[in-house]
Amino acid sequence: MKGKRLCIVIMILVVHIVNGRPKIPLKEVDADQPLPLDKLEPPDHLEAVRFEQDGMLNKDFHKEAFIGNHEEIDDDPVDIADSKLKDIFNKVDTDSDSHMSLIEIESWIQDKIRQHFDEALEENAHIFTHMDPDGDGLVDWKDYYKHFLLAKKYDVDKIDSFLKDYGDQALDMKDTGESSSIKEGNLKLRESDRDQLVRYKFKWTDVEQMPMDNKLNKEEFLAFRHPEQSGLAMKKMIETILNSLDTNNDGKLTLTEFVALPPGDVEDDEQKKLDDRYQDERKKEFINAIDVDKNGIATQKELEDYVDPRNPQQSKAEAVNLLQMLDDNKDGKVSIAEMFKHKDIFVDSKCVNVKRSLHDEF
Repeated sequence: MKGKRLCIVIMILVVHIVNGRPKIPLKEVDADQPLPLDKLEPPDHLEAVRFEQDGMLNKDFHKEAFIGNHEEIDDDPVDIADSKLKDIFNKVDTDSDSHMSLIEIESWIQDKIRQHFDEALEENAHIFTHMDPDGDGLVDWKDYYKHFLLAKKYDVDKIDSFLKDYGDQALDMKDTGESSSIKEGNLKLRESDRDQLVRYKFKWTDVEQMPMDNKLNKEEFLAFRHPEQSGLAMKKMIETILNSLDTNNDGKLTLTEFVALPPGDVEDDEQKKLDDRYQDERKKEFINAIDVDKNGIATQKELEDYVDPRNPQQSKAEAVNLLQMLDDNKDGKVSIAEMFKHKDIFVDSKCVNVKRSLHDEF
């Protein structure tokens, strides 16, 4: 009986990884009913995008492009994680020849990225409708502000009074007390929450188009929560990265600029090794994937193409990259044994995880 129960659990998990996460029901809800915080927060990390928003390489990119970031298998027991990987292999292997070909891998990656985009669009529509109860097609910053505070478990009656009297003014106030909070009226706004809202307000303003009235339409709200879906948002992300890395301000990146170490001193040999690995990874990525014309310089256009998951060349490039990493016998395809030999590409083991560099991020 116990064995049957385990099989059922594994089958349910396999169904989830093949079909994707359950759809969010698009239903009418009370506008004062709080949304979960993870549905409100714009992500610092963009799924299936090669860069993180601070210019660091996305260390989970291969897993996200091949499996999907929402299907976390990192912490699964070995037998369940292996079962998921085996099922994925069988789905990729559409001709059932017991190998994944380059075309099959590329097609699978395209499907996973398309699935992510479709889910993001559906989720965005649901959240936008929730925050636009009057149906005017706009979400006001104060509505977002209110939902954020609701998700943080502040009292709804106090929130309304607080926003009416203070609103954005509270974001400019400096905390001078020991409680790390801002108190206005009957509402005590925690400093950490205020700081979060300050960051989000910058992001909000960044995606807002004319008129600048602190309101976002559905497309702008999508760019706020899922900038990887917005060409304009991605372009601005690259501009931000360039501002961080382009030391001579010529609007381009040299290999030297791209592999430069983040600020901070190293103290021991282990950190020095991490620095060397960091620079080696970035050097390979620059030469093999970013600098398309091989002139030693990455232009803004090359960087935009590199990070844009909608670029059809991305799926092909990632398929080639995965094939090179997995195909040990160099026969141009990947067997299930080869995939399992390199399963650390898709499953991070906490036992063997290398500590991340202690440098401050950009």
